[in-house]
Amino acid sequence: MSALQEIVDYLVTRVDAVSPARRRPHLAGLLLRLSVNYSERMEEYVLKSISILQMQFTKDTSSSPAGTTTLTNASTKIGQSVGKELDREPLPWGSQVSIGDLFIEALYNLKFIDLSYAKTRNSCHVVSAAPRWYELGVIPDRGDSFPLAATTIKKPKDINKMFQNINGVNRPVIKGSLEGDYLDPYSPWVQAINKLQQTEWKINTPVFEAMVANKDLFVSQEPVLDNDAKELKRRSKMVEWAFISEKARKLSELDKFYQYMDADYRSRLYYCESFMNFQGSDLARGLFKFYHSKPMTEGGLQWLAIHTASVFNMSYGLDEIPDWCIADYKTHLESEGLDNISVDKMTLEDRIEWTNQYMEEIVDAGMNLQFSNDAEKKVSFLAACVEWYEFDCAFKDNRIHMTSLPIPIDGSNNGWQHLGAISKDEQTGDLVGLIPGEIQKDFYVQTAKEMINICKDERLRSILAAMPMKSIRKGISKRGSMTRAYSAGSKKIAENMFFDCKSEDYHTEYDITQDDCTKLSKLLIKAIDKVCPGPLSTMRYLQDLAMYQLGTHVKVDSDGYEANGEYRELSQKRDELMKKNFKTDEDLIELNDTVIKLKEFTTNLKHGKGVDRIVWGTPSGFNVVYEKWIMQDRKARGRIKGYGNKTGQVTHVALVPTRMPDRRGFVCGMSPNYIHSMDASHMALVVSSWDGCFAAVHDSFSTHASDVDSLLSLTKQVFIRMYDCDNYFEVIRNFITDAEDDVEQPTLGNLDIKEIENSDYFFA
Repeated sequence: MSALQEIVDYLVTRVDAVSPARRRPHLAGLLLRLSVNYSERMEEYVLKSISILQMQFTKDTSSSPAGTTTLTNASTKIGQSVGKELDREPLPWGSQVSIGDLFIEALYNLKFIDLSYAKTRNSCHVVSAAPRWYELGVIPDRGDSFPLAATTIKKPKDINKMFQNINGVNRPVIKGSLEGDYLDPYSPWVQAINKLQQTEWKINTPVFEAMVANKDLFVSQEPVLDNDAKELKRRSKMVEWAFISEKARKLSELDKFYQYMDADYRSRLYYCESFMNFQGSDLARGLFKFYHSKPMTEGGLQWLAIHTASVFNMSYGLDEIPDWCIADYKTHLESEGLDNISVDKMTLEDRIEWTNQYMEEIVDAGMNLQFSNDAEKKVSFLAACVEWYEFDCAFKDNRIHMTSLPIPIDGSNNGWQHLGAISKDEQTGDLVGLIPGEIQKDFYVQTAKEMINICKDERLRSILAAMPMKSIRKGISKRGSMTRAYSAGSKKIAENMFFDCKSEDYHTEYDITQDDCTKLSKLLIKAIDKVCPGPLSTMRYLQDLAMYQLGTHVKVDSDGYEANGEYRELSQKRDELMKKNFKTDEDLIELNDTVIKLKEFTTNLKHGKGVDRIVWGTPSGFNVVYEKWIMQDRKARGRIKGYGNKTGQVTHVALVPTRMPDRRGFVCGMSPNYIHSMDASHMALVVSSWDGCFAAVHDSFSTHASDVDSLLSLTKQVFIRMYDCDNYFEVIRNFITDAEDDVEQPTLGNLDIKEIENSDYFFA
């Protein structure tokens, strides 16, 4: 019996045993029992559940490492997905988690997953992949296994309404939005989403067949016995492989296909198909080719060479730099405090030369469909090798080689690019490719060096002195410097930093503790402030605008005078009296009097607009509606037979929004949301003006090799048009508020945005 069938049989038996006549029947079992043909559709429901769990297991964050997720999150998502199929009104949250718990119960009792209770700051039940999880990758060959829910062989129609029909299901174009109906078809962001989901795709069949034949290269069958985190990641990877390979197999049988897209509230675009899409891992992305081919050109060959070198990404030590390199990397590395350089940090000319140096091996790998263990992106590298082999064959036969391989150009620290352009900060521009330079600067190394310079703590100095710069960059500086552009605070940076150190075993090798990371995160923020003064002032300006829009409120008494500290004192007194376990009559009288006095105060707007949402327009024609509400706990009882106590009862705690604005959350989130809306606008404006094939991964744009030069030129032109003005702070203010002198603007730098035209590393 297959693993899938075990789960189906368990659930059908459980549901069959539920009697609607019982006084208190099992809620999830009853909902399924009352559904038409539930037993016939149970396999479909199980596959949905497995897919949802795998999506959660695939994510790798400090709060939820790969191979884990919280029970409440998993049960809610499973319940929402299965609940939609039961032909009933939208189910309340308690019913959703009950359904989810039933599927979790089946997987738990059949030992596909483990359950535990994490006693942390946010204590919760945790779901993790058990040793049997990988068996779910061995799914019988059925037509509906791992269904392609958002892929079609018919060209999607142009979107002009808020909802579009995706394989029989009406889905909102903007995730989670139920507002509005009509969409402007001439808006650049609508044109962009139409062009992207009307792009014709095919699977790189030779590469896919080679990938299947070399499964052991991508997923390990051997358990990791000495590291729980790595073992969970391994189990998760095995099932991710099953999802991707199964979907890719189906797609390989099609002549061509299309994939639907949607947008988030900032207009960032996403492929709707899970796992098997161009925004997925290298395992998926490396299998995609454009359906239409174009003749290879001399310029296209250069970009193919750059791409080939970058996806392999060999590293050279200080004393190993090849003689064929044009640039002086030794001097560069010594000045940066590094002992090696990777090919993707070399000049474009040297990346081309790297490919030329290894051309014989590359063509041979393409001919024999041979993966390289040393390649950073194995699938993409083999796809490039196959492309070179096919070009070589065409050249020898005196034929024009037709290429359909997507070649990407990626923004260099894209968040900082937008912040640097807004503030006209030359210092930042030099680090992130807004200013021409011979060798690409490493933003994360610069912040790491500054962090070392300002560090006064003896213990931290000894840790940093023991670590190579490469390790400091990877474990300490990189993620914090990246997320700081999106307003990450010291607490979040510290959590991510410790997680990254654990992932690389730096916490044992260099004795790095959580407390060390807390201190290092604060140092890193100070270092970034020095390295990027302009962007940081821009972030603060955006936060100030948010505070103005939200407004400053004060409490006033019955006479209309500001309460000053009186209201606060009364509130404190009320709270103290409420906390008393045993209240005397005097306490009760005093509490009642205090509550009455508090009700006499009213709230007045003192300064600003006093809104509860912030709305701004973007260059792509998208109107961002930004909301942030105070969250409160909501509880629901669940039951998972066989887990915990005899009854199997669990308590689910979810955070649900109130109708009170979260002022702190608003302010903290303003900068990242605005910058995300700008990078989304940049891509939308590029796509809407582009006539060729295009694939999108936010700040990574892909097209045919022969068209990369044109796409790069357009990418630069659009970015320049977006920011080429005397004072972009005025533009921001006019988009967000009609405030004039109420919010002080930062000082602008002297960056000439038009210098991007001559930069090799703006997008590369």
